[in-house]
Amino acid sequence: MKIKDRLIILKVKRGYKLHHESIKNNGVQFYGDKDNPLETYNCRLTTYKSGQHVTLYSNPIIKSGKVNEKFKKSYHNEKREKEQETHCKNVSISKTKNTIYNIARSNKWDWFITLTFDRKKTDSSDYDTVVKKLSYYLNHLQQRKCPNLKYLIVPELHADKEHYHFHGLLADCPELNFVFSGHWDKKNNRAIFNIPSWSHGFTTATAVGDSVKASGYITKYITKESDAFLKNKKRYYTNRNTKRTEPEKLNIDKYEFLEMYGDDITYMKDLTVKEIGQHVTYIEMPY
Repeated sequence: MKIKDRLIILKVKRGYKLHHESIKNNGVQFYGDKDNPLETYNCRLTTYKSGQHVTLYSNPIIKSGKVNEKFKKSYHNEKREKEQETHCKNVSISKTKNTIYNIARSNKWDWFITLTFDRKKTDSSDYDTVVKKLSYYLNHLQQRKCPNLKYLIVPELHADKEHYHFHGLLADCPELNFVFSGHWDKKNNRAIFNIPSWSHGFTTATAVGDSVKASGYITKYITKESDAFLKNKKRYYTNRNTKRTEPEKLNIDKYEFLEMYGDDITYMKDLTVKEIGQHVTYIEMPY
């Protein structure tokens, strides 16, 4: 049974008189007019095969159908105030992380990989150059060897703050040749493989045992620092073979939710965003 339906039943048991419109409007509520409708919600529920991810907001999210010109101007305005700049960066990074996490959770992965560059062959400090080589490799791999290939790749700036490499998740690529490196991952005791077809540098690949954990791991590579070295550049790379899951937007009571689902929660994290006065609760539950 869906969360929305179970909450409705809970309200009925408590004596709430719900009619048809109340049930229908338990989801997103709309305000405003036809030309500029506003929707409001305080919960985003995303249902994956591996479980449900819930995001609860202390203050309702109010979203306009029109592009937020104030935010758009603020994001591109070089003279914006420090508070505006911080807010814009946080919103931008948050959206990127949510998208990456959604793609990662929506698919079952086989391999976690790292792709680096031999600096004698490639100027890995030039982001456009390394992305071009990465894109060519992935496109060639899908067209020539692995037609069903799924990938999700994110860049990372090396510890020297100058050179780039990539981390990623792969799936549905049995045609890709993996060669045992002779080494083992000490943390997870998994065999480490290499990918000979990557001719630009060095590689590692380990089998993914838990796609949910891998999803959280790949998302962590997007940090506040990423906004600086990836400004006006793509922050992740994926293809059309990957799936995405559309979240359901709801208006629910947090305490009713916790009362009903407290025993089902496997993970919960609270985060306060001071710039916008928002308290966010992230919850994981089995499906």
